[in-house]
Amino acid sequence: MKKFDESGDNCKSAIDISKYGILAGISETIVSTGLDTPNAAPIGIIRRNQKTFVRIFKGSQTGENLVRQGVLVANVVYDPLLLVRSTFFDIESSEFDFVDIGGKKFPVLKSAISWVAFKCTNLKNMEQTVVSDLIPLGAGFCEANRGATPAPNRGFNAVLEATVHATRYQLSGDKKYLEWIMHYESLASRCGGESEKKAMKLLYEVLGI
Repeated sequence: MKKFDESGDNCKSAIDISKYGILAGISETIVSTGLDTPNAAPIGIIRRNQKTFVRIFKGSQTGENLVRQGVLVANVVYDPLLLVRSTFFDIESSEFDFVDIGGKKFPVLKSAISWVAFKCTNLKNMEQTVVSDLIPLGAGFCEANRGATPAPNRGFNAVLEATVHATRYQLSGDKKYLEWIMHYESLASRCGGESEKKAMKLLYEVLGI
């Protein structure tokens, strides 16, 4: 079980989540939920007007866990293949570690650079989504990956965009998303490394293209 760098148990504002990569705007993370059976999915953590919150689609395992347990972990990850796998497949339990915060064991992805555990408050049930404010409970760096923060890579960003469009294509069937996916695949091939290429190959397999 891992130790963590900072705890917010005694002071809600004690943790500077910017230090751990959760910045103003929308930080694209892989969120892990499920204290007993961990689940992971790409989710944006939103910081706007001095508030931190999340918007999750109803019916997803992540959304169900959030409503049921009221906590989540935002993992900062630079692994394009994990990004695609966590979008369309279940992640193996062996890929998680656990941190103890306030007597609860929070699931953290072993491949994360850093992570922030949040308490979910003020849940609002919208038509298609659940919106929740987030209060940091604890944060840390995964020491094995701490020195692995890469320079900006257009290939990784292209995989991220292609994955978003792939989920939209699955929901709508609109072929314009396939055109955009192929555009980003070309960019990932030119600017990315082997991990980005493998991620795009898996994405194509998922979509059957």
